[in-house]
Amino acid sequence: MKKLLTILILTISNLIFAQESKESNWILKLNATQLVDAVSFPTLQISAERKINPYFSVNAEFGYQFYDFSKADTLLLKSKGFKTNLEGRVYLFKLLNSRIESKQNEFYVGLQLFYRENEGTNSVDFSPKNDETKFYTDNFGTKRTAKGFNITFGNQISVSKKSF
Repeated sequence: MKKLLTILILTISNLIFAQESKESNWILKLNATQLVDAVSFPTLQISAERKINPYFSVNAEFGYQFYDFSKADTLLLKSKGFKTNLEGRVYLFKLLNSRIESKQNEFYVGLQLFYRENEGTNSVDFSPKNDETKFYTDNFGTKRTAKGFNITFGNQISVSKKSF
């Protein structure tokens, strides 16, 4: 009976916490600006950030292309693509002064590794040099991949569950 009571008390004590709730180490995000990205290609992009310690975190992001802004007359390749990012972030003010409490507004500097893959149908309009009254359209398929790194900086603003 003592063993059962001890196990029950230890289990319940692990579930009980003080008045201040512990800050979560995971942050889930939806990148809404990528839905209207006309420069590269639009994607629905979702990311998860894991705080390793108070001043360093790792952010992994994945996006998939559901649609394309341009519609060609001749469809050579169906529009599809995806983007992935892996980023390490250092929260500078926390690193320089460890007494600063975690806030909802935090400045960071990061190194981002990225990979992009996209394919689709494009077109170009042209006219011969000797007769500029004639216009021709050429449709062609493109497959693109890009990989590289970016140095990023920004200000992360967190929204708590209470504000919803």
